[in-house]
Amino acid sequence: MSAFPLGPEQDEQLDRRHPAPVVPLSFFTRMRSAAPLLAMMLIPAGQAGFLYFAALFTQNALGFTPLQTGMSVLPFTAALLVTNFLTSRLVTRYGERIVGSLGMLGLLTGLVWMSRIDAADTFAGGLLGPFVLLGLGAGLTIAPLTAVILQQAPPAHVAAASSLNQAMQQLGGALGLAVMTTVYGSATAGGAGEAGAIAAALTAGVVFPTLALTLFTTWARPTTTTQ
Repeated sequence: MSAFPLGPEQDEQLDRRHPAPVVPLSFFTRMRSAAPLLAMMLIPAGQAGFLYFAALFTQNALGFTPLQTGMSVLPFTAALLVTNFLTSRLVTRYGERIVGSLGMLGLLTGLVWMSRIDAADTFAGGLLGPFVLLGLGAGLTIAPLTAVILQQAPPAHVAAASSLNQAMQQLGGALGLAVMTTVYGSATAGGAGEAGAIAAALTAGVVFPTLALTLFTTWARPTTTTQ
């Protein structure tokens, strides 16, 4: 065995030949299994961006202290906790596809609403409503989407699907923040004010939940027998 680590191309070739690869490439050969995973990457892409830019707006535009900024996110957290508590009952009654789609629609609507923010907005007028809607949407989305991902994975690869589920969330958060901060930087350089640059970045972030909703509603299959 070589004393040197394998390069990326050798790693990929080894995964293709190995009977139990770290990431089974079969997950991405069918849209039925690939679409929920891609949706799981896109959802945190929008979430990470809105939390980051909400912090920028509250501190730079509204003059909040760091403590006040942290407290301002409590409506989002409260809405998230409420829907997390109710989601299992809703899924049992309506199924993952309906509940997850409603959650993604909530995320999309909340992000669109928040992207209309301007310098004259207050916290109550510009952020409170979107925060609550985004929290409700997030609480209705993650559990059903995770259930679909795990149920559609081959029985021999459920553990790999669970790990990949977490990895896609981390990748999505990094991707979304990179794209949205790039838009923010370009808008700032173009002469937009703080609020205008934040609105431009959030508008770009709307793409992520839109794509996630499209993938999920098109390819997700129900896994729970509804009552």
